[in-house]
Amino acid sequence: MRPKALCAAAVAALAVLPPSLTACDGGAGRPAAPATPMPAPAAPVPAQASPTASRPVGDGHFVFTVLSLRCGLPAVSGTHSEAQPDGQFCSVRLRVRNADPGFHTYVAARQRLQDADGTRTGPDPFAMAVRRQHETVEIGGHDLIEVEVWYDVPRDARITGVRVSGDRDPAGYLSSETVAYDPQGVLVPGVPAVG
Repeated sequence: MRPKALCAAAVAALAVLPPSLTACDGGAGRPAAPATPMPAPAAPVPAQASPTASRPVGDGHFVFTVLSLRCGLPAVSGTHSEAQPDGQFCSVRLRVRNADPGFHTYVAARQRLQDADGTRTGPDPFAMAVRRQHETVEIGGHDLIEVEVWYDVPRDARITGVRVSGDRDPAGYLSSETVAYDPQGVLVPGVPAVG
């Protein structure tokens, strides 16, 4: 028999032997212990929303969800800098979903904090720069993003929510009508977590 044919015949002969006769423990001549079955993977645990997470609200083509709202932050830090607030920092984490098939632009400066006396505060440019947050983001059709928005508000400010504001684009393809939006932004009530 030629070497290749001999090798093929040996492999075929071994294939019909029971597994306990073909498995060895490193050549000692004893059969190897049967393999221990792997346990079934645990079912994934669903992500829990933050206690401060809001229900989704729409403005323009966007649907906003406030994922977290924190105030009383004594500093902000990033990759190249850090800063202390004049009053206190507040941070909002937003999920912004484009509900339209076209591109639309999210503008951070339109997102405002509102306090108990009705004062609306825009994002702090320096804190936003420290945290490397874009001023505008073009969101693709039916895409979503999550962003941070940082504010510097007076120490005694009592924040009552976030006013979210969407795009001002045409309502649809080849439309001359502007999409429906609230000029004041939509108030998402919320009590901030401290620190």
